Amino acid sequence: MNKLWMIGLLALLIAGCGQQQKELRLLNWSDYMPREVLDEFERREGVRVVEDTYDSPEAMLTKLQAGGDREYDVLITSDYTIGSLVRAGSLLELDKSKIPNLNNLDPQFADPAFDPGARHSVVYQWGTTGLAYRADLVTGPVESWAVLFDPARQVGNFLLLDEMREQVGAALLFKGQSVNTTDPARLAEVQTLVLGTKRRSRGFAGGTSIRDRLIAGDIAGGPAYSGDILAAQAENPQLRYVIPTEGATLWTDNLVVMQKSPNHELAYRFINFLLEPEIAAQISNSIGYATPVAAAMDKIQERDNPLIYPTPEKKARLELLSDLGDRAEVFNKVWSEVKSR
Repeated sequence: MNKLWMIGLLALLIAGCGQQQKELRLLNWSDYMPREVLDEFERREGVRVVEDTYDSPEAMLTKLQAGGDREYDVLITSDYTIGSLVRAGSLLELDKSKIPNLNNLDPQFADPAFDPGARHSVVYQWGTTGLAYRADLVTGPVESWAVLFDPARQVGNFLLLDEMREQVGAALLFKGQSVNTTDPARLAEVQTLVLGTKRRSRGFAGGTSIRDRLIAGDIAGGPAYSGDILAAQAENPQLRYVIPTEGATLWTDNLVVMQKSPNHELAYRFINFLLEPEIAAQISNSIGYATPVAAAMDKIQERDNPLIYPTPEKKARLELLSDLGDRAEVFNKVWSEVKSR
């Protein structure tokens, strides 16, 4: 009798283990996914979504190198990081038959330069990186990157963006160069420029920190991501955002599946879920960035806002960050010098 009881108990324990709730592990930028969206996916799939966040690509890469490439299922990452992650063997080549809602995407995102044929990535959101400021705290017009890089035109205290390609790219634009310039002579000039700017600044910070410190009035301005500022204007109507006269970057953040993830099928279902028009609209309406889901546009509250969806004239001043491959090393050297001195 005791033996039969033990066998029954063992069977129940085994069954209980088999019914353990499955998890989707997501690594994402801070404040970049409404919790309600994750709750809805959990409800539909009967799973748990565990989200970890980061504030810079360098922090994200550190997490992956520390074992996160096995820990996470889905990563949301910048366009220019895709190539290096592919070359490192970190990303799964997508089976698009498992993502039928790809048909909802705007065709312009079907063949991105950073991932030809979109073999490894799906655009999640897009936006611009320009200048943010407090209208009540600046002492002059904010129209040019000069408010950071030219001491004579500084209009208040500021932070710099703790993201190599964006911050160095802004300095290159100020100097009349492409954000993708790899000419060592040009980058040496920019290194000197950014070092001098750093010494007049309040230091470096992630995009969400710059937003929060602008809201608090700790700084008057700084580089920022469009959606961060536009979403925060309801909290502080003195916040402003501009695309500088010299130009700015147009970027995409992208959904990728980690090669070593144990949950490829669940990752596919999650990406497909995010491409539903109602879900895509809910995300963009909440966080203030532009959706790549064309089928969602009639549900977007700010679809006529030119700071989210720039006019053709403003779009002509925007530039995508390219995957530089081995040529990125010269950027790394500049950034290392800037951050260490």
